Order: sequence, then C-alpha cells, then structure tokens
Amino acid sequence: MSNAPLTALLNIPEEAGYFFPNRHFEWISDEYLYHLMITKLESIPQINRIIINTDSGRIKGSSFRSGKVKVINVYKAEPQEIEMELSSDKVTTALLEHTDGEHFLQLGPIFPFLKQKTIQDVIDTYYKYVIHQEDFSNDSVFTIKTLNRRYYDSDTSFIREDRPNTFIEDGILHVFNRATFRNSGNRKVGKNPFAYIVEEIENLAIDSEENYRLAVLIDKNRHQFPNIFNR
Repeated sequence: MSNAPLTALLNIPEEAGYFFPNRHFEWISDEYLYHLMITKLESIPQINRIIINTDSGRIKGSSFRSGKVKVINVYKAEPQEIEMELSSDKVTTALLEHTDGEHFLQLGPIFPFLKQKTIQDVIDTYYKYVIHQEDFSNDSVFTIKTLNRRYYDSDTSFIREDRPNTFIEDGILHVFNRATFRNSGNRKVGKNPFAYIVEEIENLAIDSEENYRLAVLIDKNRHQFPNIFNR
C-alpha cells in the first residue's frame, strides 16, 4: 500500500483571469510555466497519471516527456474561479468524474519555485499520516504558508501584540482520496487534514506581471540564493 499510485490533477485554462491572463504560458527556466510544473510531476514515480483540464489548443498540441499525461476539457470555470486558481472544488468534482483511481494530488501550476522534493515530501506525508496511520486521524494533506505579524484594527489599536503565527492555505498542493472528497461534501481539504508548511520562496505565484518579473530575476540569479536552491 505504501506505493499506492497517485493521479495528478491540474486546471490550466488558456486565459487565466483578468489581471494576468497569459500567466500559464510565460517563459521561465527555459520553458513555459505550465510545462515546468508538468515536468516536475512526470519525474515523481508515485504519480502514474497527470490529468490536465484545459481549453487551450496550445496545450493539447504539446508533447510531453512521458506517457503519463492526458489532456481533457471537462470544466470551464467562471472568471472569478479562474482568478482563485484551484480553490474551486467544482473543477475537482468534474475531473474526478472523468478519471478512475483512489488517490489524487492537485497542484497549482503557477509556482515556479515549488521544489520537486517538496512535492515528494508532501506525498510521503500523505502515505505516512493518512494511509498508514493506525487511527486514520488525518484524511488529507494540504500545504500552507505562515505569517508572523502584529495585528491592528481599523483604528490602529492592537488586536494581537504578541506576533502569533497565522496559517494560510496557499493553494499549491492538495493530496486526498476519493472517499475523503466525497465525505467532506466534495472538498479536497478533509475534515481532519494534515497541514504541511511550504517555504516562502515556493509560495511565489505567477499571478501578476510584477511577480513574473520578480520570478525571472530570481531564476536568473539562482547562484545568489544557495540556501534556497542548493538543498
């Protein structure tokens, strides 16, 4: 059971919202952003299929390294859902209706610095704390980022002065199974999920022109960030 295969699910519309519609096709690390993410998934042995929901002719006509990739077009999100990337569970519902299997990984395709090792670690966490845990207390895994801030109200009075950690669902990765999705009311995040913290640099999303230019600058100067990219 430790090698239970996963199906990766991605939603990559041709036009990704209003603010940065071409984001999936921006060029970084010598390839299109969407292709960069698929390449990482293809190299992970536990992932035996990659299902891409898209209306893009460019993606339908693309070639991929492995035979894992299948391109379908079963759900067209509303503009507000596209802006939210894969936070809409409607996309997941449609994808699950068009694929078999039990275990799934859904990934946001706009995070160029998401490490392949992080994806692997999240999968291993799913195996350890969802599939193999004796009491099955966790039913899914999702990634989060942390903020450590003082909080003020609109009158600039302190709400919290002790700089508590605040955890935010980042939309990068969800790992779940069909039963969890169904039992949670068609939601990827189950009733008792395991929260996996992802490093700040991996949370850089290509969701604006500014973030894209910043990502290109970082990518071209990776040698200046050895603590991030060399581990």
